[in-house]
Amino acid sequence: MKAKHIYYYPEREHHFNSDQFEDDYYDSLLCYSLQHLKFIDNVAQDDIRDAIHKSINICYMAGINSKHHFKQVFVYDANTNTLHIDWLMSKKGFNLMAMQIQSLNEKLARWLWQLANL
Repeated sequence: MKAKHIYYYPEREHHFNSDQFEDDYYDSLLCYSLQHLKFIDNVAQDDIRDAIHKSINICYMAGINSKHHFKQVFVYDANTNTLHIDWLMSKKGFNLMAMQIQSLNEKLARWLWQLANL
C-alpha cells in the first residue's frame, strides 16, 4: 500500500497596500472634467481656474481630502501639438466647482437650480 504524504506549502505573502487601493478607488470616481462645462457659454478660463482653487480650499477648510475629488491632468492635443491642463473631478467636486464660478449667465443659473434639486 502506498503511503499518502501531506505536503505543507507556506502561505504566500500578499503585500496588500491599502493606501493604493483607496487611491485607486477614489480615482475611479473622478469621472468629470472641464469638458463637461461646454454647456456654459462665455466663462473665462480664469474664472474656472479660480473656481477650482476655491473648491480645493473649501475641501481643505472642511477637513476633506481634496485629492479624492480633484486631480490635475495634462492633455496632449496631437492636432495642435499643444499640452494643456485639465481637471478630473468627482461628482461632488464638479458640483462644488460649478457653484464657485463667478460669472453667472442664464444657462449656468438654470443648471445651478437643477443642481439644488439633487
